[in-house]
Amino acid sequence: MTVAAPAASAAAVIRAARAGGYALAAFNAVNLETAQAVVRAAEAQSAPVILQFSQNAARHGGLANLAALGRSLKAEASVPVLLHFDHAEDEAVALQALKLGFDGVMLEGDNPVTLRRLADAAHDAGGYFEAEYEVVVKGERSGERHDDPAQLAQFIQSSHCDLLAVDLGSAHKQESKNARLDFGRLERLADLTSLPLVLHGASSVPLDELARAAMLGVAKVNLATDLTAAFTRAVQRALDAGARDPRQYLGAGRGAMGARAEEYIRALGGAGQA
Repeated sequence: MTVAAPAASAAAVIRAARAGGYALAAFNAVNLETAQAVVRAAEAQSAPVILQFSQNAARHGGLANLAALGRSLKAEASVPVLLHFDHAEDEAVALQALKLGFDGVMLEGDNPVTLRRLADAAHDAGGYFEAEYEVVVKGERSGERHDDPAQLAQFIQSSHCDLLAVDLGSAHKQESKNARLDFGRLERLADLTSLPLVLHGASSVPLDELARAAMLGVAKVNLATDLTAAFTRAVQRALDAGARDPRQYLGAGRGAMGARAEEYIRALGGAGQA
């Protein structure tokens, strides 16, 4: 009898992306249809994917309910699906997410004691911890970049983080793709640490720049605004065409969001990596 190999840990899936020169798309979802769009897109592209729910989404839909949805989709998926809690606003809700079965959490803030405590809790739960370097509450850039290698090494050591979100010039909640990434800085950071790097606010970045970032060490790419816009446009078109059944217009949104997600998965090199 052949015994199946154990599934790789969530952290190992992301480390493999860094080593392989591709990135996992990390798509934010807010409900059933948006979460299904993420998983179906990954299955269509035979790609591992990160299904993210944010603190804002939890305020709207309830953290426990979203966690149950994520666990269900993950269990049924034919590809690796990592369940991530994004932009936790305090330690307590991040710990709650870990107890509810999230594979990884990201906490806003840079208090090393809090970061390390949460990282240790994530590791005890078999998960991973993502920390932001140089970013303050709600993704607003601090305006100050730290290029001292010793400072970066100290942050990584003190936080016990597994993933490191870095400032390369992208911005949250942008509908225009007018950001230009600082590839020189990315190359320097990638030389200084073997940790998988994370890019937030990727909706602001052209696809070709995202593809290049993935090859240079960015292993997790956060996407929300562009996918939400695709969903909303499709819902509006369906409503304008006379749809009245929620299954019709929400289904249209799901299809449009999934198609856009597939584009990102291909651009990031994730297709066929499952």
